Amino acid sequence: MFLGDQTSPDDPGFVRVISDVLSRFHPQLRLNLISAGAPGQTAGGLKSRTLLDLLSSSRPDWLVINLALADATREPPLVGLLHQYRARMATLESDFDETLGPLHRIGEDAFGTRADSGKLPEIEWHRLPVFRSALGEAIGELRSAGVRSVLMTPVAVSHDLNHPLNLALRAYSRAIREVAGVEAAPLVDVDRAFRAVLERATNYKQKVSLADESGVANPQGVALIARTFLNAFGLLPQPGFRPLR
Repeated sequence: MFLGDQTSPDDPGFVRVISDVLSRFHPQLRLNLISAGAPGQTAGGLKSRTLLDLLSSSRPDWLVINLALADATREPPLVGLLHQYRARMATLESDFDETLGPLHRIGEDAFGTRADSGKLPEIEWHRLPVFRSALGEAIGELRSAGVRSVLMTPVAVSHDLNHPLNLALRAYSRAIREVAGVEAAPLVDVDRAFRAVLERATNYKQKVSLADESGVANPQGVALIARTFLNAFGLLPQPGFRPLR
C-alpha cells in the first residue's frame, strides 16, 4: 500500500508505472499495489488514531510512506524566504535581459549550495521536530501491528535546487533518512535522485524541471520516482533484460 505524496486512487502516478514494470518483467511476484494517498497528507495525520487503526486492520504486507511535502510547505519561515527569492529572481531576470537578452539567461544560486552533503543553511524549520517524532512513532506502532514500512524522501521542486521549498525539503529528507536508520526501514531516496538530475542539468547550463513549485511531478518526474523505487529493491530491468514468459 502506498500512502502520501504523488499517490492517489484517481491518479496512481508512479505506482502505476511500477505496477506495469513488475507485471511485465516480474510476474512471478504477483504483487497487488494499492495507491491510497491523497494531497496534503502529513506525518501528524499518519499518527492519528483513526488512520493507524485503519492501516493496522488492513494489514498490508508493506506500507510505502511518502510524506514531507505538506509539512514542508506549511513551514512559517517559507513565507519570508519565498518573498526574498522571488524578488531576487525578478531582479536577476531583468538584469540578464538588459545585458544579454532573454535567450541567454543562466541560473544563479539564490540560497546556500546545491550539494546534498555538507551543512544546511541556518534556518529553523518549526514543524520538522514534530514531523520526525510523529513519523518514527507511527512506524513503531505499525510494526507492532505487523505492518512493515518503507520510507521515501520527497521530490525536489522546480528547476532550481535553491528554491526555498527545496531548502525545507532537503532538511526533511535528512530527517526521513535518520528515521529510516533508527527504525531499520528500507529507504527510497527520491530526493537524491532528483537532485542528481537537476545538478547535472545545471552543470550543462540546462533548465530541467521534474516537479512544479507545488511538488506535483511531471511525466519525467513520475518515471524517475518509479525508476528509483524499482532500483532500491533490485527490480529495475537492466539493458537487454527480457520479460519472463
